[in-house]
Amino acid sequence: MENDLSGIKAVIFDLDDTLYDCSGTLIVRGRRQVAKTIAKLISCSEEEAFRLQNDLEEKHGTKCNVYDYIVAMYNLPPSCGKRLLDEYICVEISDITLFPCVIETLIQLKKQKYMLFLVTSGEMLVQKNKINALGLGNNYFDKILIVERDGEKKKKDYFKEIMQHSNLRAEEIICVGDKIDDEIAAGKTLGMITILFEHGRHYRAFLQNKGMQIKPDYTIKNIADVLELVRRPV
Repeated sequence: MENDLSGIKAVIFDLDDTLYDCSGTLIVRGRRQVAKTIAKLISCSEEEAFRLQNDLEEKHGTKCNVYDYIVAMYNLPPSCGKRLLDEYICVEISDITLFPCVIETLIQLKKQKYMLFLVTSGEMLVQKNKINALGLGNNYFDKILIVERDGEKKKKDYFKEIMQHSNLRAEEIICVGDKIDDEIAAGKTLGMITILFEHGRHYRAFLQNKGMQIKPDYTIKNIADVLELVRRPV
């Protein structure tokens, strides 16, 4: 049975691997960068250090801090974990670009009077720099919210704030993202319509975990597909 989308008034978008290719750009770039340091610390090649990061994430999941595992595996000083994570995060982001049709989709949704929100997780300054580099700070969104990586609030808390401050009910909101165990889970828990964007390492992890109980209401391969969904007759 399909969801009734006739009452939708707002769309919440994730950023990384939803509006641009984070897995194929910044993730690879960060791991290549920090591999140089790891190689020196554990006496291996940079390519081996790069593969080690990928292997640890595949084994322990996308939410794990692979650098804590590396510190434990090789009996490195505890301070190395933060040092490696900081080096991984601090990469050049000026050349990242949006997926096709993102701006056109946002403009069309605004023309159709939908409220638009961007809710993204990570280091505050890094996420702000990404938003600016992608040109998304130009009044496309009614509000942009950044969930601090180690902060007390989670995406679910910000979703609740959006509902409260914008006088919206959960069933009036679509949540679009690539992480089934983050924004999609939060949206479903609250009763929103959820759309999983089929891209990136989190989506690949979802495909590998066939036993996962959380399922999105819809999946899309292109952000413009959101327009087709909200136009769906009921």
